[in-house]
Amino acid sequence: MQELLFGTWGPPIASFGWQVIAYSLQHPWRVFAAILVVLLLTDIMFRSRPSGDGIDGFDFGGGDGDGGD
Repeated sequence: MQELLFGTWGPPIASFGWQVIAYSLQHPWRVFAAILVVLLLTDIMFRSRPSGDGIDGFDFGGGDGDGGD
């Protein structure tokens, strides 16, 4: 089973890994910038969720039932 799994996927994964390493050695600032952008976007995405009484980011209000502020 291992030979079927790693025998078919091992060489392409290793080749892709070497390509990533070679690119990061040629363009270290691009790789750094890409990682920084991903970190900042995930930070912004998780901070923008409202913290209310709701479920999964939906705010159901204060519960007074008048539909106002």
